Amino acid sequence: MKKVSLTLASLFVVVLFWYILGAVLVLKDNSSTFSKLQCVSYAPFGKDDSPFMMDKGLVISEELIKNDLQLLSKYTNCIRTYSTVGLEMVPKIAREHNLKMLMGAWVNGDEKSTQKELDTLIKLASENKDIVNAVIVGNEALLRGDLSDKQLYKYIKQVKTALPDTQVTYADVWEYWLKYPNIREVTDFVTIHILPYWEDDPMNISDSIKHLANVREEVEAILKDKNILIGETGWPSEGRMREDALPSKTNQAIFVREFVKLAQEKNWNYNIIEAFDQPWKRQSEGAVGGYWGFFDKDRVDKHVFTGDVSDFPNYKYLGFGSLLLVLVFSFLLKNSTISTKKVVLFSVVNTLFAILYMLQMEQFDITVRSSGEVVWATLVLITHIFIYYFALSSIAKNTKPEIIAIREIIKDKHINTNTLPMMLFYSSFIFVLISTIILAFEGRYRNFEVYIFAISAISFVLLYGGKFVNMQFKEFEKLSFLILLITTAITFYNEGSLNIFSNIWVMIALVFTFILFRGSKDTSFSSLKNVIKYIVVFFAIAASFRYGFVSDKDIIAQCNLNDDTLLCGFKNEIGYLGYIGVFGIIAIFSAIIALVTRNKQFILAALFISIFAIMMFNTIVGSIAFILTTMILCKEKNLKVLNS
Repeated sequence: MKKVSLTLASLFVVVLFWYILGAVLVLKDNSSTFSKLQCVSYAPFGKDDSPFMMDKGLVISEELIKNDLQLLSKYTNCIRTYSTVGLEMVPKIAREHNLKMLMGAWVNGDEKSTQKELDTLIKLASENKDIVNAVIVGNEALLRGDLSDKQLYKYIKQVKTALPDTQVTYADVWEYWLKYPNIREVTDFVTIHILPYWEDDPMNISDSIKHLANVREEVEAILKDKNILIGETGWPSEGRMREDALPSKTNQAIFVREFVKLAQEKNWNYNIIEAFDQPWKRQSEGAVGGYWGFFDKDRVDKHVFTGDVSDFPNYKYLGFGSLLLVLVFSFLLKNSTISTKKVVLFSVVNTLFAILYMLQMEQFDITVRSSGEVVWATLVLITHIFIYYFALSSIAKNTKPEIIAIREIIKDKHINTNTLPMMLFYSSFIFVLISTIILAFEGRYRNFEVYIFAISAISFVLLYGGKFVNMQFKEFEKLSFLILLITTAITFYNEGSLNIFSNIWVMIALVFTFILFRGSKDTSFSSLKNVIKYIVVFFAIAASFRYGFVSDKDIIAQCNLNDDTLLCGFKNEIGYLGYIGVFGIIAIFSAIIALVTRNKQFILAALFISIFAIMMFNTIVGSIAFILTTMILCKEKNLKVLNS
C-alpha cells in the first residue's frame, strides 16, 4: 500500500510542478489598449532559409514576404531591413500594406558585394521615396571589424551624394558611435543599438530598461545630438543565461512592453528586433540567436505585445512525459521488499529525475539544430535513461553495483547489469569533460545542460558513494581530474557568480572531479609530468596565436585598411578554415592516425593539433580529438616512451 501511495504522491507532485510552471507562473496581461510599434526589424527568411544561401541560389519567396508583411502591418507602421540584393520586391509589397521602411544595405570588407548592395539601395530608395523614411548604410560593420571607419565614411558619403533628399544613417552598438564620432559628420542622424542582454556587463530584466535609458542619455550628452534612433533593442525568449540576464518568453514580453511605454513617454524614435525568430542565427550566436522574434519560426504569435505569457506553454506535454517516466519506473518497486525509508527515497528520486529529464528534453528541443547536435543530444539522453534506471533499480533492490576497473571490463568483456553502471559513469564523465572544455574556451553561445547531468551526478553518488576510491582509476582519469578542475575554474571565472545555471554546472562538474580524484588516489602525477608539460606548452602556443594574431585588434584594424598584404591574407585564410571546421576535422584524423601508429611524434602532433583546433573555435570536435589523444598518451607503453 505504501508503494502505491508514494507513487500516487509522485504523480501528484509532477502534475503540480508542471501546472505551476506552465499555467500559474505566467505574465498576466495588464494592458487595456495596444498601439502599433514604430518599427520592427524584418528579415524575409523562412525557418529553413539563411542569407548565406543567397550566394547558392536561394530565391526569397514573394508569397512569404506578402504573408509576413500582411501580418506585421497589424502590429507596426514600419519595417527595418538589412540588405537589398535579392530583396528588391520588399518595397513594393511594403507599400501594398501601408508600411514605411528603414531600408538597409549590408556593408562589409568585400568591395564588390558592398558596391552591389549600395547600388541596389540607391536605386530602390530613389524609386520608393514615398515609403523610405531613411536608408541605413551598414549594420555593426565596425563592431565586427569588417572594414575601417574611413572606408565606411566613404560608403556613407557616396550614398548621401546619390540620395540628397533621403535621410542617411549608419547603425551600430552604441559604444562604437562614441569610439568613431567622425561617422556622425556624414550621417543625418545617429542609429544606436542597445541590447542589455548582449552588453559586456549583461543586465538582468529588472535593470535593463533603466540601463537602456541611461545609455541613450549618455550617447546624447557625449555626441551633443538629440536626433537619435534606437535602431535595435529587444530581449531573447530562449537561450543561455549571461550572468543574471535570463532569456525567457516572459522576460521578452516584460522588456518590450516596458520599453514601448517608456519610448512613448520620452518621445523616442525606435526599432525593435525582430519580427520573426531566425533559426539560421543559431549557427553563429548559439541557441539564443534564433529567438528574438515576436513570432516564432512558423509565424505563431508569442504574445510579446499583449496577452498572458507562459515560459512553458507546452507544459501539458512535458508533464505527460514526466508522468509516463514516473509510472514506468515505479514498476521496479513491484516485487521489492525494501523499507519505507527506501521507498520514500525511490519516490523522491523518481519524481526528481522525471522532471529533470523532461526539462532537458525541452532544452534540447530549443538548442539542437545541426546533425552533430542531434547525435550529441541522442547519445546523452539514451545514456541517462539507463543511468536513471540503474539508480532506481539499486534503491529498489537495496544493492550496489559491482565496482570493477573500466579497463578490466573492456579487456575481459565483463559486461553485465552490475558493471554496466560503471561504463555509464565513464560515458557521462566524458560528456561532462567535453562540455566543460567547450564552456571554458568557447562558452559564450553554449547552453548549460544542467538538468540531464544533474541526474548522473546524483545517481553516481547514490550508486558509488563512499566507495569512489575502489574504482582503480589510472593515469587518464588522473589527468582528466586535473583538466576538469581547471576548465571548471575557467568556466566559473568567465561566467561569474550571478549565473545560476553556470553555478549548478560548476557543482555538477565538481562532483565528477571529486569522483575522479578519489578513484585515482593511488595513481601518482609523476608519470604524467611530461604529458602535462606538453599540454601546457601547446595550449600556450595556441593561445598566443589566437589572441596575439587571429584576434589581435591592431592586426584586425590594419587588415581593415588594407587586406592585400601577405599577413592579412594568411589571417583571413586561418579564419575561414576555422569557420568551416577544417581544424577540427584534421584533429580527429590526426587522433585516429596516432591511435593506429602509436608513434610518439604522431601522438604529440595529434595533441597539438587538437589543442590548436580548440583554440581556433573548432571547440567541439577539437575537444573530442583532445580527449582521444590524451587517452592514447596515457597508455602505459606510450607513457614509458614519452618519459624515456
